[in-house]
Amino acid sequence: MNKNRPFILGVAGKPASGKTEVLNILAKEGWCTVNCDEVVHALYEAGGDGQRKIVDFFGEEFLRKDGSVNRKKLRKIVFKDVKKLKILNALIHPLVLSEVGKRIDKCDGEKMAVEAIYFDDKFLGNLVDGILSVERGTADIEKVLIGRGLTMDMAQGVLDAYVEPVKKDFLLKNNSTLKELAKKVIMTLDKFKF
Repeated sequence: MNKNRPFILGVAGKPASGKTEVLNILAKEGWCTVNCDEVVHALYEAGGDGQRKIVDFFGEEFLRKDGSVNRKKLRKIVFKDVKKLKILNALIHPLVLSEVGKRIDKCDGEKMAVEAIYFDDKFLGNLVDGILSVERGTADIEKVLIGRGLTMDMAQGVLDAYVEPVKKDFLLKNNSTLKELAKKVIMTLDKFKF
């Protein structure tokens, strides 16, 4: 681990597995945190670097009236077509990696957590010192995704597109209440060597 930067924990897991809840728990424990989904949202705003890349490849029909990316329309396309999802990831992931790097530089704490779907060697895998993988049952994940407005086919596409991290230092099962999840997070953190 580089002494000039904080210990960086990757919080991985399928969409709707509870990664954001884990990140919120870590923030309450004093960790610097980065939610990569929030980074993408910012990149998709009108005039953002991600918005321009979406327009250049997918076209202006994927923009809302305010100029931001229509994520709902975009995901309807990419979660039904693996090739288009790979293209989207190739366009956006480098931008996300750059922004995460900037936030690491700004972190004045000893520990940082980065929540993301992908922690492969081409994306954030080389950046983190350890990975905490959050696991939740498929039926529970589908219920959450459908509650967010996805169809069952889209929810299945999201799950099919997920790539398991090659490296997992710890597995955390999210199968109970938020209070129990918080206890599990604290117990798991005790196992890490910071």
